[in-house]
Amino acid sequence: MATKLKTIGTNQKFKITCSLLAVVFITLSFAALFEAYWFNWDYTANTNNYLESDELGNKVLSAYDRIDRVYNFYQSEENIRAGNAIDTTALEDYKWALLAEQDIYYPENMGVSTEQQMLDDPVFWEPYADKLEAKKKQLINESLYQYERLKKELEQTQGLSYVIERQGVKNSQPEDVAQDDLLNRRVNFTYNKGAVSSSLPNLDQYGILGYAAQPDFIVTIGFDDAYIAQREVGYQAERLQFIWLISIFVLFFILAAICALLACISAGQKKELVGIHLLPIDAFWIDAHFLLLLGVETLVITAIVFFYDQNFPRAVMIMLFAVGAALGLNFLLSLVRILKDSSFWQRLLLLKLTKQIWKFIKNQFKKITLYYNDVMKGSPTVKRFMFWAILLVVLALSVQVPILGICSFICIIYLLYLGGKKAKKYDGILDGLERIKNGEVDYKLTGFEGALGELAEGINAIGDGISLAVSEEVKSQRLKTELLTNVSHDIRTPLTSIITSIDLLKNGKLDSEENQKYLDILENKAHRLKVLTDDLFEAAKASSGNVEVEFQAVDMEMLMTQGLGEMEEELSKSQLEFITQYPKDLFVVTADGRLIWRVIENLLFNILKYAQKESRVYIEFSKCDENKTGTVVFKNVSAQPLNISPEELMERFKRGDETRNSEGSGLGLAIAKDLMTIQQGELKLEIDGDLFKAAIILPLAE
Repeated sequence: MATKLKTIGTNQKFKITCSLLAVVFITLSFAALFEAYWFNWDYTANTNNYLESDELGNKVLSAYDRIDRVYNFYQSEENIRAGNAIDTTALEDYKWALLAEQDIYYPENMGVSTEQQMLDDPVFWEPYADKLEAKKKQLINESLYQYERLKKELEQTQGLSYVIERQGVKNSQPEDVAQDDLLNRRVNFTYNKGAVSSSLPNLDQYGILGYAAQPDFIVTIGFDDAYIAQREVGYQAERLQFIWLISIFVLFFILAAICALLACISAGQKKELVGIHLLPIDAFWIDAHFLLLLGVETLVITAIVFFYDQNFPRAVMIMLFAVGAALGLNFLLSLVRILKDSSFWQRLLLLKLTKQIWKFIKNQFKKITLYYNDVMKGSPTVKRFMFWAILLVVLALSVQVPILGICSFICIIYLLYLGGKKAKKYDGILDGLERIKNGEVDYKLTGFEGALGELAEGINAIGDGISLAVSEEVKSQRLKTELLTNVSHDIRTPLTSIITSIDLLKNGKLDSEENQKYLDILENKAHRLKVLTDDLFEAAKASSGNVEVEFQAVDMEMLMTQGLGEMEEELSKSQLEFITQYPKDLFVVTADGRLIWRVIENLLFNILKYAQKESRVYIEFSKCDENKTGTVVFKNVSAQPLNISPEELMERFKRGDETRNSEGSGLGLAIAKDLMTIQQGELKLEIDGDLFKAAIILPLAE
């Protein structure tokens, strides 16, 4: 049985049917209840006996109230037109409205002692006589209208008869009815000079009723027995119909509750699914869903009341109620699924907001604590700032300027928050300066913004400059050491050969052939010393920029062709194949032709010394229109491994041949680099394995 119920509970059609039936039954129960209320059956279920019902008691008292107002208060049309039936309260309210227009609210504003004197002062009200007279006429017309309306309602009241005696004058309806006849009727009511008696129970408890303006006012009311008998039959039929409607309401309400309960039991269950199956709407915050539902239901109820007042068809109101019931059941089922899933607390937006607010408050307290520890605590600048700020508050309060003191306090809080951080950062800059001054030139100031950020960047730049200067100085010292080492080595080697050759020649023991050999050695080594001396001199001039430069338009293709032709003998002996790729267009740059050829010559001699024998050398021309520069690239394969960076290779006395077996001075590339710099050009080197690439870059001539 349990398995069968579980299977039914997971059936989708069963759940939908239960939900629909719950909405239908609750709508039908509302329709039955609304049908009972539609005809204003306020007193139908009061009692089983019509003579004891509130409906009949209310009808008798309503009849007396109309009679009292017509014959006791209004009395007659002539009495109303004479102004004797004017409601004095309405006239006084009008006078108060006139006083309010003049901004008069109290007796002292008019120079009197009581409010009644304000209302009765003839001198004050004389200018308002026309307005007061018009108001009286309006009230008289309203009284005439009410008088005629009440008389007509008395005439139209079914089964009503009455006899009135006032100041010796009798009135009756109908005219031939007698007072004794009214007292013998099943339903009668008598008001006799303040005393009340009636055949109906509980009516004599009211004592003096209505206005009772005249102490001799006597009223006797009676309802026709035939009319009462007819109403008793109608009352019982209406009561029976009311009971049926209430029974239908209770029955459908119980059925709706049962269907809703079954829908709740099966909510969240699905075939072949372990656990609770949630719908997309369940992802919505449950409290936000409830507030939204509450708003919609309020609109539905408001619309029902509005349509009821405007006498719309009942079907419209019932459909609106069905919509509200469906939305309510949807919320209930969503709540049940969430409760079954044990995720109620996770779907409360209010709880999450509370946690977020609490977390925010904790974070603010934490920030305040961190702010105090990081900014205010231990900062001499912030302490000085606080001292002067507090002194400002004390001075403001001491001169009895509380507003200034309060404003100063607010400013202090604001400045402590913003200015305190800047003061702390100012201390950080001072600390950074101290560290840089003590030799930590690589220390960087970070995390600064605005003016302090610019100051920090300037200090960092100074540190970088000092670091670069130190690095350059170290490099300069290293170069000086290398200069001494390399120059002494390069000079000592040919000098040793020269000294040795001179000693051998001085001995005189050499034959003519050997004498010529050593003379050739002396000539070669002396030439080597001259080349080294010239290179040192040229390197010094190029490095210092002490070289005259004559800029002109230089045709690089013509210069290269001419230069290669002059070096044809050296190139042919080199066992290298030179491949030149000239540009299609005219290739003219702005440079000094003499100096640029010196650069090209150095690169070519460098290639002749260090290139792999029987390999190819490529010379390529290219233009860059975007940068307006021209580039000549020399590419060759090195005979020796190039285990050195391009930057080191362009330093003085650096050679691709680290064994220093070649006759180069190691100054060629350094000289070429400096010559390119003074011509506003650039020399770039690239090394890829054994592939050596040198590029000279110059601005194109306009």
